[in-house]
Amino acid sequence: MYLQKARGFSLIELMVVLVITAVLINAALPSFNTLISTQERSVALNDLVGAFALARQHAVMNAVIVTVCPLDASNNCGRDWNGNIHAFLDPENTRKRMPTQVLLRTIAPGGRGRLIVRSLRRSFFQFKPTGLIHSDLGNITWCPYSADPSLAGQIIISRGGRLRIAQDSDDDGIPEDAQGRPIRC
Repeated sequence: MYLQKARGFSLIELMVVLVITAVLINAALPSFNTLISTQERSVALNDLVGAFALARQHAVMNAVIVTVCPLDASNNCGRDWNGNIHAFLDPENTRKRMPTQVLLRTIAPGGRGRLIVRSLRRSFFQFKPTGLIHSDLGNITWCPYSADPSLAGQIIISRGGRLRIAQDSDDDGIPEDAQGRPIRC
């Protein structure tokens, strides 16, 4: 009868593998966090672009004003864009969603970031039956909680009702706003 010697890892070998694994994870973690923030930015901006495109389309198709805004407890357009955002038909231009008004879409901005809305005077956006913007033109900036502007993104809304996502045209790693200035968080 032959006896086989038990094989396995020694405690030293196991510790070396754990140290090497920890070093590799520690080196990859910042890149992974950047990847997650980039994906969260893309999801947030694309959800908003989709909601605005749907609102504009319904304004033209139904020949009615469509409002996009966050709603407060009394269903009036509020100022907190970090809660649910609603797009609804607003034929009376009340900027309040009545139970009889059609709700087109609700989106919940998620992820580890916040939305900052800048317009001339208002905290809501509306589209005319022609597809043009009825309220103020402006922009919506998504900023990660880290406030790193290289991970931020912005939707720019023109007077014509068209939306575009801000690009980094000077290759400094930070997208520029409509005036060509780097986005601030």
